[in-house]
Amino acid sequence: MADKNPQVLLALEVWIAAAWADGVINEAEEAGMKAVINIAKLTDDERQTAMGWLKQKIELEDINVSQIPPDERVNIFAAALGVVAMDEDVAATEKAFLERLQIALQIDDATASSVRKRAGV
Repeated sequence: MADKNPQVLLALEVWIAAAWADGVINEAEEAGMKAVINIAKLTDDERQTAMGWLKQKIELEDINVSQIPPDERVNIFAAALGVVAMDEDVAATEKAFLERLQIALQIDDATASSVRKRAGV
């Protein structure tokens, strides 16, 4: 069965991978991601898939980020910054994840720097 909302699911997958970047999903990250999953326009199967990512670690390399439309990439990157900052402690592994995400999404350094500055990360 094909995903009905592949872009929403891809965005969630990136954000949940960002939450996993330090090796654990803490309570704040889990609660935040569950809230987003619950309000997102997803089918029941897609919602179940996304909830599963909170239980079993996913990594950036597991995600086909090339399928993310270019005009959505900066927004997804910005939201990932918010996810890693949710626990108010941005670990070195999370910073490395964000650097890899920036490259994977083909976001130039000036744009990424501007977004990071606005996000405080």
